[in-house]
Amino acid sequence: MSVTRVRSPNTARASEESGGGSPRPARVREETSSVDRGVAHLVSVRRTANGQRPRASTESSARASHPSPHAVQARLDAFRSSFAGPYLVDGRREWVDPHFRMNGGYGTNPSEALKRARKVLPSQIMTRLQGALLLTATGKATPHTLVRVTQALIDAGAHREFGEGAAAIRKMMWSYGIGVDCSGYCRQAFMATRGVSEASARARYGIGRSSNGFDPDQLSRFRKVSPLSVRAGDVGKLGLGRDNHKVIVASHDVIPAQGAAPEVPGHGPLPQSFHAGGRVHIFQVDSSWGAGPSGSASGGVGRRVWVYSEASGLWGSYHASSGKLETSRLGPYGYELNGFFRPRRED
Repeated sequence: MSVTRVRSPNTARASEESGGGSPRPARVREETSSVDRGVAHLVSVRRTANGQRPRASTESSARASHPSPHAVQARLDAFRSSFAGPYLVDGRREWVDPHFRMNGGYGTNPSEALKRARKVLPSQIMTRLQGALLLTATGKATPHTLVRVTQALIDAGAHREFGEGAAAIRKMMWSYGIGVDCSGYCRQAFMATRGVSEASARARYGIGRSSNGFDPDQLSRFRKVSPLSVRAGDVGKLGLGRDNHKVIVASHDVIPAQGAAPEVPGHGPLPQSFHAGGRVHIFQVDSSWGAGPSGSASGGVGRRVWVYSEASGLWGSYHASSGKLETSRLGPYGYELNGFFRPRRED
């Protein structure tokens, strides 16, 4: 079976063999190579001998504006890993994806987070981390800040009341208001895919402060693109009002109308009834997903799969707990699809 990977014009290829591999586990990480170096290079800037930035040619500038699908996914993987630790837990190094946290939503609010932290953290550490604790409890923290706060609580033994290992850390995060919301995650993930700083994101894309959220449909320097032409690095939004959700696209594959039912990463073959009659689009999207009122284990940072049938106009998404494919004409999860968005400067 062949699939077409939607690429930027500069990197288009006719087709490639389907990888068929499953994504990495969404919750617990095993030790890998250094994450810090992998993330740092995304925002590094080469300078000439006199300390000035080199002048890029028109061609190289265009390439910088159109990161390849492979580069986007690698950068998203590195960014996600930077949010997951590593943590030193009872003598072991572990990577744990952060939980979901939204200011004004379910879970421990910022004032409650401070109260709980004061009960377990030494006063000197509490004083030093108070600002970071507040920022983390709003769902807008950077990876460095979130990991720093989480490690401090682990060092104080706050995770032990919830059990052992990574599962205990996730429960501790929910209880102590540690996490990131979809807007906070996708805003920073978008910046990582383009390798830009906060200042450059404002100047180049019109992206405001983290506290302002991230709504690409409200930013004049972004434009809507058809779901059929989405490519890695585009931003998606579900919902038309305040009840909405943002994602960033990690990959987009197009399955031909003829042939066997495609394998969906992490979910097995797509039902023939969904695949028959036309092309199918498979999207892998990253976000921080809602955890409900009780801190569901399926919530928080992770990669999920959406599918779309050109023939029927149906969207398919997989239930976070049961794994069952659910379909809707509105959009994934039954939400109305607001759209997919891309910077206007990227043709």
